[in-house]
Amino acid sequence: MANFKRFSILLSPILLFLVSSADAKLTPAQLDQAQKAYDRAQYGTTLKLLAPARDNDYAAALLEAKTRESFDSLIAVFYYDRAGQLNPSPSVKFMYHGYAIFLTRKYESALEQLENAIKADPKNAVAHALKGLCLFYIDRVDEALSEFKKAQQLDPKTSFDEYIARGWVAAGESKKAEPYFNQLITRNPTSARFYIMRGDFFDEAGKVPQSLADYETATHLNPASQYAHFRYAKLLCASDKYKEAIPEALKGSNLEGIEEFGKKSTRLLFSAYEHTGQYQKAVDVMKPVFLETLHRAQIDGSDRITLLQLVEDFEKLHDYKNAKIAAETVLRVEPKSTEAISKRARVFAELNDTANSLKDYAYLIHSDPTNSQWYKERAKVYQKIGKASEAAADLRKAKEME
Repeated sequence: MANFKRFSILLSPILLFLVSSADAKLTPAQLDQAQKAYDRAQYGTTLKLLAPARDNDYAAALLEAKTRESFDSLIAVFYYDRAGQLNPSPSVKFMYHGYAIFLTRKYESALEQLENAIKADPKNAVAHALKGLCLFYIDRVDEALSEFKKAQQLDPKTSFDEYIARGWVAAGESKKAEPYFNQLITRNPTSARFYIMRGDFFDEAGKVPQSLADYETATHLNPASQYAHFRYAKLLCASDKYKEAIPEALKGSNLEGIEEFGKKSTRLLFSAYEHTGQYQKAVDVMKPVFLETLHRAQIDGSDRITLLQLVEDFEKLHDYKNAKIAAETVLRVEPKSTEAISKRARVFAELNDTANSLKDYAYLIHSDPTNSQWYKERAKVYQKIGKASEAAADLRKAKEME
């Protein structure tokens, strides 16, 4: 289950550990503020975690790591390492260094550091839990469960269900993971974070109605979460519920926060408008992206897809000038893209530039003489300029291929 946010492990038990830590310098009010910031940042809205954190403040470094982990694990690695360095306990130093390594997916090396943490302090329950999680990722399930058992015995008041649930997911055992996700919800009925977590799980497990219900609940519990709105809108689109997806995608794209989820929500909104026949709104939504790509030397895959979709939307609006620009923006980067050339050929014909349209079709047919659609489209261009015999020949050729 590679796409199940496997490397974004949530650490609420560690927050409890932090609160009880003698060197935690934050007041209860600051911790409450930080936890709220963490819960929001964990799923898509970046909030300032604390007032300027001191470089030597262990608590602030740990909370910064926790907040950043959900959307930039590489930066989180730095802060976990810093937190470990600032804590006077050798066990905690090893533990956070190990977890930082875990986030880079080097599980064997992470395991070594977590074992060092336990040697330094055999009663470090969180270290045992993180070791158990790491063991799950390298398919040493029995050993992982043993570590969780030790963690629970050492700290009976803390729930490690979150770790165990994600561990079972990492091991590919969704049926065993589900009860732990359910227990998290039962104990935390007002936490959007846990509903989103279970919604992700249900989505990966193919349980769409349950996933939709959890995302919907999460958006009500935390309206500021871009991630919740994005995931809800995405699953609605995947279920062909485009009309219902529009308000969620709008909320996700309008919220200030992590740029990634804002952009993804905007693209979902674009798709939803297209599928509901609202082409002008679709074009308006993506116009800033369209204009921005005109000045770039390179475009990424998602921009390429968007530009090709925009060609068709512009055509539906009879805006052939911009349709041509969108197609040629792709061709500037991928000059041999047959998809872009075929769209431009069609647009050239609409602009009455039949010479260039025929030139594009000649290139397409030469590159793939077995594509009957291109013969049909070229036949229309020939008919438009009164070349009936050439049009008839292309139509015959297309019919022979079908």
